[in-house]
Amino acid sequence: MDDTAAEQPRGDVVRTRTFDAEGPIEVDIDVTVGRVQVHFGDGDTVVEVRDDPAAQPPWAEGAANLIGWVGEFLGGQFGAQFAGNTADSGSAAEQTRIEKLGNRLLVRAPKVPVPKATAVAVKVHAPTGSQLDVRTRLAPVTVTGTAGRVDVSTATGDVSLQRAEGATSVRTGSGEVNVEALRASATLATGTGDVWIGQADGAVMVRTSSGDLTVTDAGSGSVEVITGSGDIRVGIRSEVVAEVELSSGGGYVSSELDVADTEPGKQAALRVRARSGSGDASLTRAG
Repeated sequence: MDDTAAEQPRGDVVRTRTFDAEGPIEVDIDVTVGRVQVHFGDGDTVVEVRDDPAAQPPWAEGAANLIGWVGEFLGGQFGAQFAGNTADSGSAAEQTRIEKLGNRLLVRAPKVPVPKATAVAVKVHAPTGSQLDVRTRLAPVTVTGTAGRVDVSTATGDVSLQRAEGATSVRTGSGEVNVEALRASATLATGTGDVWIGQADGAVMVRTSSGDLTVTDAGSGSVEVITGSGDIRVGIRSEVVAEVELSSGGGYVSSELDVADTEPGKQAALRVRARSGSGDASLTRAG
């Protein structure tokens, strides 16, 4: 195991820790504000954490100043409780916990209320097939390589996932979700944002209140996609027999594939259910 820390010319701290690779592990990341990048591939497990002022939301400084003023105005213990803990005592990167306990890698940024939190950028390289848990408040999450099980939750931030071989759950209150390949059951949900899926093989459920939903290549299992006011497009893989149900409350429903009312001669390998409140719903060829 190697642990290094360095101060950059502008004063930001960068910490790096390296752990021996012994096959797939569990990666557990918790960040309040910043950005998270995880890559699954060959080589040792490496964690890099740095202060990232560029990822700080533009309103954070003003909100933090207001909270600080209110805390000073109220004074005493109550004022301190109102202001909350701050990261002013040092670099957020320095205060981030990086630890490997058995087969589990923990990365924990300081627990600070959002307006007072200092943004940190977390980069992790872990073995292919590792499991991933990420929780953030304000941070985009990017995952490349092949993961095992994936669970990502963020209040605000886009989520990008290259490939998941295990069960997958992605939830964001406000942000886009992009997934290149799903090989098992998956639940993807965003309050306001589009969802794009490349290949889908498994039981896939997608929800968004006001975004477009796209599945470019559905081949097996089931696909259930629902949006309140966005368009839906589902592409069916060539020669796949699918059972399909498309509906829209105020949009058009269309299919460029041959659709029959009678059951096919062989069992359907794929079931598709798509519903939009006011957008269009279309069935297309994969691609």
